Amino acid sequence: MNERTVRLFGLLLLLDFLLTLVMLATDKNLQTGFGSQSPYYLHWYGALGLGVLDLLAGLTVLGFSSMPALRRMSILGPRRVVIAALAWTLLAILASVGIIATYSQVGFSTPGQFAQYLFSVTAYPGAMAYIPWLYDLLLVAYLATAAVGGLALLSSGAATADPSRN
Repeated sequence: MNERTVRLFGLLLLLDFLLTLVMLATDKNLQTGFGSQSPYYLHWYGALGLGVLDLLAGLTVLGFSSMPALRRMSILGPRRVVIAALAWTLLAILASVGIIATYSQVGFSTPGQFAQYLFSVTAYPGAMAYIPWLYDLLLVAYLATAAVGGLALLSSGAATADPSRN
């Protein structure tokens, strides 16, 4: 298994966590359901869950790639950890795009309006304080994480012939 690629995968998962943390701290619309609730709206907790899982996946991938003793002690092999973390990342991408379907829960009339709020580089008219391009950056980071995770998984394919390396 290419340890550098696996480490990079783990680091990108931690970057995903940090971006989510910034979004949680700065997006007043996410925190309050666009001012309809105080404090902390349901979608905020969903984003918190994404971030926590990013953190756990990143630390696990880094642990397995950096500590040979952990690999020997665990019933999970590094390949299985990479597969699980990659599956999580792909699910997070789907959730990041699929959230548009919840447009009516946050007070938008159409999915297009909510998509404009989420994926625009300029602030949505009438929205509370937030960093407009941060959601875009998080989605791009998830895509990069998935690509590196895929490479890490492919590089682990050759390792399956040698059980001591899994």
